[in-house]
Amino acid sequence: MLKVSLVFALAVMIGFCQWFIHRRLARRIHGLARDLQHLSDVVSQMADMQMKTFDKHAASFEELEERIMELSIPSHDSNLPLERRHQVLTLARQGHALEDIVKRLKAPVGEAELILNLRKYMGGESARSTKMNEQVGKYA
Repeated sequence: MLKVSLVFALAVMIGFCQWFIHRRLARRIHGLARDLQHLSDVVSQMADMQMKTFDKHAASFEELEERIMELSIPSHDSNLPLERRHQVLTLARQGHALEDIVKRLKAPVGEAELILNLRKYMGGESARSTKMNEQVGKYA
């Protein structure tokens, strides 16, 4: 009978120890999960801030590029030796027809077509340029 009582007491102590260890591990796991969720939220916020900053700077660069291209369009009385590619692309972005671009820049039609087609193949295709490409197709 004493052996049974000792075995029973030992089983109860082992069960209590297992319950206690399980409870501590469960708390620890819960704490780690909470910390991981917090870190995930912080990283997500940082990524959002970086994306907003990137978008802001990308927009600024696009505005600067557009302004540079606008300034590269010669006035009617100007004889500045500016890069024709920028001039053609700027006028095309502003919605000018191919004939207008050629007349304004006093450029060969083939050169203007080539510049606009290169933009298409280099990934500069936009909604505005679809109209221009239809006009280029007439001359090709």
